[in-house]
Amino acid sequence: MKGRKNGDPRYTNDQFVAEIGHEFGNVIHGLLGMARLVRDSGLNREQDRWLKAIEQSGQQLRRLLDAFRQGTVRSGADNGPFLAELDGIDLLEYLVLAHAPAARARANRLWITVAPELPRRWVSDACLLRQLLDNLLGNALKFTHSGEVVLEAAARPAGAGNRDTLVLSVTDSGPGVRPDMGNRIFQAYERGPPRRDDCAGDGLGLYICRRIARALGGRIEWSTPAGCGARFTVTLPGALPAMAARPASHPSRILRSVECRLELQGAARRSVASCLSRLGVAYGEPKNEAGRVAELAQAARCPGKESAQLLIAIAEVPSEPVASGVQLVLRAETPDGRALGIKRLGLPALECSLGPLLLELALECLWFRNAGSGSFP
Repeated sequence: MKGRKNGDPRYTNDQFVAEIGHEFGNVIHGLLGMARLVRDSGLNREQDRWLKAIEQSGQQLRRLLDAFRQGTVRSGADNGPFLAELDGIDLLEYLVLAHAPAARARANRLWITVAPELPRRWVSDACLLRQLLDNLLGNALKFTHSGEVVLEAAARPAGAGNRDTLVLSVTDSGPGVRPDMGNRIFQAYERGPPRRDDCAGDGLGLYICRRIARALGGRIEWSTPAGCGARFTVTLPGALPAMAARPASHPSRILRSVECRLELQGAARRSVASCLSRLGVAYGEPKNEAGRVAELAQAARCPGKESAQLLIAIAEVPSEPVASGVQLVLRAETPDGRALGIKRLGLPALECSLGPLLLELALECLWFRNAGSGSFP
């Protein structure tokens, strides 16, 4: 830095970037090392999930720094993607966990919706994909206050024998994009008129997103959903195995014995329903519950027919503030309406958190139900 100020020609911009990258690397190494020490101290399941989100964010920062150091002042997207197989659902869930504190700070509800047919294994560049979605979620949460932000992932079938297309979108309920901006919104340093004093930015996030989408062989588009807000959709052809090549899922026997009643609306219902579908758990509407209870009771009396042995109602808790982290309640009931137990789930509602809670409720209820008889299914 001193040589640069004195006009030393030997001190190049590349050297400056390399030195900054080296020093940041030391800091990241220390933070990840401390995270390992915290993990070894003994954590409960919820703490372990949050710590893993911290570790993944730190590893992403280290990958970004490595990409910048290898390409000097160029970003990772300019160096070309490193395509490899990755667990896409795991990437999405821990990405959402990393943004959950920012959502709570602005009183936003953050949801994730993953289509049941979407496979876990994708082929993409994990670092670039995470960078792209980090920018989209960061923008959505920054420009939304006391609203909702939804990350959605789905598959679009390709032609026979070809790999399917991955479709990712981030939708918010913020002020939206001014129609006259058009695709200028993806240009560097292009910003619309400021909406709030705390929403200032450099106008680079969407520009970076477009470059990454193109580097991955896809595209990014924006639209205005019904009502208000903005939706940014990323389409990545060939990132998924063809439908015929996907392995069949096998939900656990205990979860197959659970039926959920969703007392939810809108994005909350779509998010929880997508988790249940991927877990292989049946769910229905709260209406006509008397008829549903009778149907369950009748099915239970039919020998050889698998039926729901446990009904779990999932509802939102409107009285809880967003900052508390408790938003959903799971109430276990028998088919004849007897209450058995309650579990609470904080936002965001994820497959990796909802599944263990459902399994805990099912195991506890089955244990107490069969303790007297000495049998356990």
